[in-house]
Amino acid sequence: MRVLFCAVPAYGHLLPLAPLIEAALADGHQAAVLTSGDMRPAVEDELAAGVQLLAAGPTAIEFTAEAARRTGTDVMRPAPEVVGEVFGACRLELGGAESVERARDWAPDLVIAEYYDTTGPLVAAALGIPWHQAGIGPAVPPELAELIGTSAARYHREAGIVPEPPTTYLDPWPEELQEPGWSSPVPPLPVRGRAHRRPEGREAPQRGFATADRLTALVTLGTVFSDPQVLDEFVAAVSSRPLNLRVTLGMAHGAGPNAARADEVRDSGAEIHYVPFAPLDDLLDGAGLVVGAGGSGTVLGALSRGIPLVLCPQGADQPTNAARAAAAGVAVVVDSPAGIAAAIERVLSDPSYAARAAAVAAELSTRPAPADVLRALTGSPEPVA
Repeated sequence: MRVLFCAVPAYGHLLPLAPLIEAALADGHQAAVLTSGDMRPAVEDELAAGVQLLAAGPTAIEFTAEAARRTGTDVMRPAPEVVGEVFGACRLELGGAESVERARDWAPDLVIAEYYDTTGPLVAAALGIPWHQAGIGPAVPPELAELIGTSAARYHREAGIVPEPPTTYLDPWPEELQEPGWSSPVPPLPVRGRAHRRPEGREAPQRGFATADRLTALVTLGTVFSDPQVLDEFVAAVSSRPLNLRVTLGMAHGAGPNAARADEVRDSGAEIHYVPFAPLDDLLDGAGLVVGAGGSGTVLGALSRGIPLVLCPQGADQPTNAARAAAAGVAVVVDSPAGIAAAIERVLSDPSYAARAAAVAAELSTRPAPADVLRALTGSPEPVA
């Protein structure tokens, strides 16, 4: 079977699909990713060997800039209406036709699209094939999903295409962190969520700390919100305690304000290791605390390991993720870096945060593995010969 995976061109949208892509290839299926061409490094470095890139459509910078031009607003901290425009009309108008053309040439049998992606439903309708929606965080609020759908519908009318609802919703998000009372409008299929890891043999082991027997904290702003000043404020707050700090620099690769940072030891005794982008699974090795902005990948990855969090949201979906993590008792949330030090003290002095995080990890571990879910979607109970 030929399985097409569709994602918004951003690491936080593409990488959650990696386990399903790996499972498809391991079972002998052909797999391709439909997203913009600037995601080639992510496809080649972070996904399983053998997956094809079908490069089509605008980059994230291009369609968010168009949305900002149309609405005159900050798309990093947008109103819901702007989010609808970003992922709906703007992205489709700039790349919908090209996406359908590339997909038609590849001739998939099945589409799996992450839930902010609107090209997958378009392709499935144009080609007359089934599709499934894959969650990457808490379910999109119904009002936001409606805004994205309404915006996308403008393009659908012009293209003469009427997308069908997905067959199933693949849900990796812990039940405890979903909005109370939420239920999927289509049949849900739980899937075991985890931190992103590279295919076997391409791991990125972390450097050891001089004092290996004390707590290691991962400090991360994710792949988008990598402002150096904000990162410095996070680090200053966390390093006020004698901890081991592993600080990820986001997507700064060899250039930019975060690129050249030397490891250091602060007056408090905190030892700080700065690292460029690496799979979260590697960054979490040995960590007992995560201090971050609250991206869905960070929250899900930490909880899959049973690690509690201190969160200071910076934008996008982070406030929602952080609020649900706080309500579940696995995180303390602050509204500025000035509150991080006190929040760390609270998490480390109250064992209930670690206990709740461990309970979430235990629940996630009972869910079907990505390989089992992929076989359910493809109708292949055993690997394809």
